[in-house]
Amino acid sequence: MKLNITCCLFVLDNEVSSNIRKNDTKKIKVLIGKDNLLPRVLYDSKSDIKELIRDYITGIIGSKMFHLEQVYTLGDTRFISDGVDVIYLGVMNASNIKKLDDKYELRDFAINENELIKLGEEVYKYKTKEKISNNNIEYFHEIKVDDVNLEKLLLELVIAYKHLRGKIDSSDIVFKFMDKLFTLEDVRMVYEMIKEVSVDKSNFRKRITKYCEKTEAIVDKKGHRPTQMYKFKPLSGDIWL
Repeated sequence: MKLNITCCLFVLDNEVSSNIRKNDTKKIKVLIGKDNLLPRVLYDSKSDIKELIRDYITGIIGSKMFHLEQVYTLGDTRFISDGVDVIYLGVMNASNIKKLDDKYELRDFAINENELIKLGEEVYKYKTKEKISNNNIEYFHEIKVDDVNLEKLLLELVIAYKHLRGKIDSSDIVFKFMDKLFTLEDVRMVYEMIKEVSVDKSNFRKRITKYCEKTEAIVDKKGHRPTQMYKFKPLSGDIWL
């Protein structure tokens, strides 16, 4: 049976508004082929799995500046006719994409309130449900589409994104979305977007500032008060929240 290495690469894109009265907006996008398939490479039994998919993604975006981790193995009987998929989560900032392969594109992606999946211009219904198995609660994602290939695509994206959402409170992964320099407000906006929550600004800043090193840069745009820029300061052996 074939072993496919699949990557769900989520990219933070900052859309600059030309209107001085409107703030710039941040969106999560996903790297996807114009054939409606995620980046995927066949495992050759000779290479390190992680390096195999990292090299493949690097060839698509022209950069190695992205976070990558394995999240799941999809061996559901509905989908294994084309092999088993080992799913990797990728996270990066759009500024680190140097040259995008013309067979791929970045599509808007969002999950809203355990009800909707937004991919590009399309919206799909889904629900994460639970069942009891061997006295344990197991979770599964019910996606309401008729096409099995589309269902698999959406399922892999949901699995990777929910892994991201779960890790955001126990790791520094939110900083992997940041550019080299960022504001504390940037971090908060991305956190709230992924978690679908609103947080107290003051308390949130207290939680993250020890991982943010001040720089000499100040951003002053759209008539707002000048804002301090930071860079990420990793702390070995520490959990960020």
